[in-house]
Amino acid sequence: MDPSYFRIETDFDYTDSRDKVFRILYIESGRATFKIDFSTYELVGPTLLFVSENQLLSVEDKNDKLLGKTVCFSNDFFCIKLNRSETFCDAVIFNTTKPPYIPLEASELRRVDYLITAMNNELEEANEFQEEIIISQLKTLLLSSSKVKLKQYGEVDLSVLSPIVTDFQNLLDKEYERQHNVQFYADELNISPKGLNKAVKKELGRTVSDLIKEKLIVEAKRELYIKELSIKEIGFKLGFEDPAYFSRFFRKETSHSPKEYAELL
Repeated sequence: MDPSYFRIETDFDYTDSRDKVFRILYIESGRATFKIDFSTYELVGPTLLFVSENQLLSVEDKNDKLLGKTVCFSNDFFCIKLNRSETFCDAVIFNTTKPPYIPLEASELRRVDYLITAMNNELEEANEFQEEIIISQLKTLLLSSSKVKLKQYGEVDLSVLSPIVTDFQNLLDKEYERQHNVQFYADELNISPKGLNKAVKKELGRTVSDLIKEKLIVEAKRELYIKELSIKEIGFKLGFEDPAYFSRFFRKETSHSPKEYAELL
């Protein structure tokens, strides 16, 4: 199986790792400090930690007893959004409004360990049913994790979003670096800007413009943290042809210029 689609990693040597995969870190035992984007969590096993695609992940200050595995899967292998009604994982375990981890009790630990071991064993036995079996086991792990997180952190809204809002979220994920105008999203979805804003605000609590800006700022902050691109290059990547306009936009949303923000990191 192509490891860019699905793989299980056996160490936690992450330093500003950023891939187009979702990660479920199974911390079996030990302690470490994990940094996801710009938030830090000190965790002790047994715990599950969830990292969405494109998020920055670093593991710092780990002790010698840190053991576990990481389940990595891409949207091409298992699409979170297409399987929303089956696993609820984008609303629960990969939900940025809740803590991205869940401590495990003994019974939960046994189930998680069994499922990850089973997926790892299946990877070593290539056969024509391998992908379907692993997807089934992955679904079970995601659904079990959602159940545990709901029990620990309380109920969240699991209602299925309207098709127009779901389509907008999917389109925004693909186009936000190139398209910053509300009119574009409305035209693509065959709805008026006012109608799209009304639906999005009702179900997500923010306007279309707010969500576009949020995606751009989060991505800009990640790039400034990595320091692989110049500020001008980051602006171009995010669809700003004028570097000065990008700097003004960033300052308006964060109260810092890109240069000032980079110096704070």
